[in-house]
Amino acid sequence: MSSATDTYVLLRAFVDELARCGMRAACTSPGSRCAPLVLSLARERRLRCFSHVDERCSGFFALGLAKASGLPVAVTCTSGTAAAELLPAAIEAHEARVPLLLLTADRPPELREIGAGQAVDQLKLFGEAAKWFFEVGTHGASTERLRWMRTLACRAYWTALEGRAGVVHLNFPLREPLIGDEPLPEDDSARAGGLPYVARAPLALSPPPGRERMQGASQPRPEGADELLAGLVAGARRGVVVVGRDERRPPAGSSSVGEAAAAFAAGAGWPLLADPLSGARRGEAAIAHYDALLRDEGFTASLDPDLILRVGDLPVSKPLRTWLAGLGDAYQVALDPEGAWQDPASVLADSLALDPAVALSELTATSAAVFPPAHEGWLAGWRSADALAAEAILGVIGGDLSEPMIAAELGVLLPAEATLFVASSMPVRDIETFWPVRPDPPRVLCNRGANGIDGTVSAAFGAAAEGSGPVVLLIGDVALAHDSGGLLAARRLGLKLTIVLLDNGGGGIFDFLAVSRAPMAREPESRSPGSETRDRAGGQDIYTRHIATPTGLDFAKAAHLYGLSHERATDIGSFRAALERALGSEGSSIVEVTGDRTLNVELHGRVWDAVSSALSPPAAGAAPTA
Repeated sequence: MSSATDTYVLLRAFVDELARCGMRAACTSPGSRCAPLVLSLARERRLRCFSHVDERCSGFFALGLAKASGLPVAVTCTSGTAAAELLPAAIEAHEARVPLLLLTADRPPELREIGAGQAVDQLKLFGEAAKWFFEVGTHGASTERLRWMRTLACRAYWTALEGRAGVVHLNFPLREPLIGDEPLPEDDSARAGGLPYVARAPLALSPPPGRERMQGASQPRPEGADELLAGLVAGARRGVVVVGRDERRPPAGSSSVGEAAAAFAAGAGWPLLADPLSGARRGEAAIAHYDALLRDEGFTASLDPDLILRVGDLPVSKPLRTWLAGLGDAYQVALDPEGAWQDPASVLADSLALDPAVALSELTATSAAVFPPAHEGWLAGWRSADALAAEAILGVIGGDLSEPMIAAELGVLLPAEATLFVASSMPVRDIETFWPVRPDPPRVLCNRGANGIDGTVSAAFGAAAEGSGPVVLLIGDVALAHDSGGLLAARRLGLKLTIVLLDNGGGGIFDFLAVSRAPMAREPESRSPGSETRDRAGGQDIYTRHIATPTGLDFAKAAHLYGLSHERATDIGSFRAALERALGSEGSSIVEVTGDRTLNVELHGRVWDAVSSALSPPAAGAAPTA
């Protein structure tokens, strides 16, 4: 760019357009080369700018905020490895279909590949994780270039949001001087009335929040898709509705996917197998304990569904995925308007680009008059088995503080306006298994695009920044240690997050896997210089040291370091009281529950055994049959 003044005039127009399109938040990290981008974003009063010391935390914070709000969030950083720190968040956003704008500062072309500091190849740095990459270029702030910059901002915003939402990466080569002393001239290149330079109605599930003037925009409906779906439903007598992760908020006044799925399933008399991440585990047809039921071979053998209607991503439950993969005779159809192709077992017969909330609501409105009733006893059998499973589970976990009990308690104790952010690995699996059916479930979010634990704390704080109710994070000790720097957001950004920490001394999910029992993994770790020190830290074998990875951290000290309150629960009563105090306090808190990995595996095993016993004769007669 020709001068510092030109740089700031162009960037001011760019940021102005982002705000006109509907952007409300941005995240920044420190640096010299990115100073023009940071200052331009921070000076825009329509944006809430969140400052982060760590670019990785910044990326995941933005991802959590975009998940919670449904709007694209901008992230800017300086050049070099700072930009590479955004890759994990970019991958998660791509896989989870979350809109982000990554605005990376870069050295200009004349400083590349000649040994200049912080000059790395940033062109298409995020690969196919980005929907669109563009090198912005260097030029002066002429009238034509200002109009072009405004158009670029609009294109970037709408591209991130529409269709399959995701990441847009714009790379900004910035020349020195990076700061100027001259006042910025007036800019009359914007549209009148605060309108964006280029308005676009995204072909998404619904109009984006804050774009009420688009409410009347027609959404394309694939020719024949509605009729095909209606015909499949009309011909089914033993249908099942499966609903996975769906994190987008509906526009005001319209039904969510979860509400529409619950209403349709109840009206059709079909069981509803809904991951808590869908918001659909509600209503008369919802089956809370399908994860436990589908582990029982006798129960699955009694089932003979003729149609599986799948909505959203595949649920977390491995037993459910396995059951769906093995249904050779059942016709499976997905409502997939974003082309996510959630079908690793290749069992789908149809993938329909229909808005699930609209399609299911229309089916509900016509089903009573047009569609034949479900097979007699079909839903009743599922519900009876679910009730038996619930009683069996409570008989095993009731009364004692455990990881399954925490998941069940949160499903009851959290208010409807709350958001539960769940870490991957064991926490999200326990939420799916033990989360109850309720008419007003809180929102549940999780980084289940790439299913990693990276950035979980930062993403949860990002969700808290959206500000629409209390946010609780359920997380294990390894995931918290992995993103402990994210705790800095509590003090620096003044955000409130209640963290329920399950500290069981390592990655508890690995204890459920064969590697935890493999003789070669249980061999003592080879002696090497410093091994005496490592042994004193805990863990004598290869599995414990290298896979379970206990941290040995005192999280009370971590809470004190980052300015959070800390309380340790020792039983159900103290957990309930600690959670209530944390939710009622003004600041962020950690409620810690100490567990044992070995005992947790044994407890889960006793749960599955109890459910199988409850379903066995004479109770097996309650299971649904063809």
